[in-house]
This record gives sequence, C-alpha cells and structure tokens, in this order.
Amino acid sequence: MISFREIDKSNYLECICLKVKDEQRGFVADNARSLVEARFEEGLYTRAVYSGDTMVGFVLFDYDPEIPGWCMSRFMIGAQYQGQGLGKEAVSRFLDDAKERMGLRELYIHVELENTAAYELYQKLGFRFVKQIQYEFDGVVYRERQMKIDL
Repeated sequence: MISFREIDKSNYLECICLKVKDEQRGFVADNARSLVEARFEEGLYTRAVYSGDTMVGFVLFDYDPEIPGWCMSRFMIGAQYQGQGLGKEAVSRFLDDAKERMGLRELYIHVELENTAAYELYQKLGFRFVKQIQYEFDGVVYRERQMKIDL
C-alpha cells in the first residue's frame, strides 16, 4: 500500500540515498538538490513515497504561475524498487490525493523527450500531451513534453 509522508529529520537521509538507474539520471534532479530547493524556494512541497514502512520514492510538487497550474515537478522511484508497479501505484495515489485532499481539478507534469517509459506510463494513467517546451536552467538545455490530466 502506497502512502506519502513528510520528509523531516527522521527520514531525509534515506530520501537522499534513493537514486534512479544510471540511464535515468538526466531525467530527474537528484533528491538532495530537490530537498535543498524546497527548503529555500517558496511554494515547493516534497513528500516521501512509502510502500508499507519502506521509502521507495520521492515527489516534489508546486504551483507554477507560468502554466498557470499545479505541477508534479519531480517524481522518482528508487532503482531497487522499480519494475514492481510501485511507480504506477504512487502516481495514481498522488492523483487521488491531489483531487481529494488538495481539491485540484487538473495537474501538469513535464517529461524529458527521451524518457519514453515515463511518457508511456503517464499516458496510461490518463495524462495527455499539451505541448513541447524547451528552456535553459543552470547551463543545461531541457527539452520536455508538458502533459496534463483532468482530475
């Protein structure tokens, strides 16, 4: 059973230690960077993804005024927990929580163009393509698909 928990002093190191597979590194920011950004930037919210009592992933979400709308900006499942259906279950559960607890009517995500596995997963869950975007951040050019789901 997937659940979400706050990241605090008791579990932040465990979150930092979660890594994606080597070939996925360019698709999502490192959890340590995400936690630092959330600590020092307004409006970024983080949650640890748990399967039972085991932390298996991480999610960062925020309201993006450029869209404008709420966005699941970063999502990852640790390499050792992939291939077990936990990613699909976690996204589904996050969508339920976004609708029921946060009262959201829609949610956006951005998927790197090369990340076909994530793109296909999000399509299966009901996200639809909105547009392709490109931007530069910290000297790196990112090319992504913006996707949206109505909740």
